[in-house]
Amino acid sequence: MATVAPISAGAHAEHRDLSFWMDRVLKELENFRPSPDADTVHDLRVAIRRCRSVAAAMEEVDPDPAWPAMRKAARKLFRSLGALRDAQVRNEWVKKLAAETDSVRAHLQATFETSEPQLREQALRVAHKFDQKAWKRLARTLRQRSRFVPPGSLAAECLALERFESAKELHAKALRTEKPKPWHALRIGLKRFRYTVESLLPEQYAVWSENLKRVQDLLGEVHDLVETLAPGHRARTP
Repeated sequence: MATVAPISAGAHAEHRDLSFWMDRVLKELENFRPSPDADTVHDLRVAIRRCRSVAAAMEEVDPDPAWPAMRKAARKLFRSLGALRDAQVRNEWVKKLAAETDSVRAHLQATFETSEPQLREQALRVAHKFDQKAWKRLARTLRQRSRFVPPGSLAAECLALERFESAKELHAKALRTEKPKPWHALRIGLKRFRYTVESLLPEQYAVWSENLKRVQDLLGEVHDLVETLAPGHRARTP
């Protein structure tokens, strides 16, 4: 059976648990509402994903309905932010990849810039409807429920190991193809593993986080390029 690697003597962990990220969601929400730019969209979405990833792991050992309730509470906002984020990232990549005089760049920019205001308004509407009081109540409940799986415990190691094994399977599938979907699935699986370790195994996270983030970022760039260029292929098709 796989075991968790020992920690080097010099490793120090900054523990950012579920409570930290649930509070962070509300802070990032306040930043997003007056200024829904690429940075605030990204930061809010990352905070929500961290919460949802930990909740999904905890549901495996704790049947309390507050876990799925938390994931559901943020689902609509998370999805609307994702659509807006995709448009923003595509626009950024188009500017990096082609000169201003490039006709395909002009076509893609026009497409993205036309859709972005509508996506921004949709995300803002959802953000303004987000029930912050309910989120705070869930945070109080889940802070107590989280104590059933103390950080660094055997239960925490088991949950992280399950996420690791899942990421390994996704990696094996991705290696067998050049199609983008399996690689994107690997990226999501890696995020789930990373965020679970961050919350439940803070000492290991201090050692592993840099490498995990590097791989995640590389896979993210591949995904962004695929999503950016796909409309371009359609634009070139007679």
